[in-house]
Amino acid sequence: MTDTHGEPTPGPESETHVVAEATVVEPTGHATIDEALDRLHRLDDLEITDHPEQFDAIHGVLRAALANAGRDEVQLDSP
Repeated sequence: MTDTHGEPTPGPESETHVVAEATVVEPTGHATIDEALDRLHRLDDLEITDHPEQFDAIHGVLRAALANAGRDEVQLDSP
């Protein structure tokens, strides 16, 4: 095969397929974020048709966590 400039283009026999390796994610210490990451990790166990709903739900959790970042009450020891 050649492209429009006469250069050879790789055919299907030369395609490289990259397989993602399992990634271990360390807990963040924030329960809602850790649950969202766990849900992402479990996507492979679900039908592909369920993925958009899961992505939307996970995105909502992460957006809420980001919107509330830094608003946690900090308890200081009084002197």
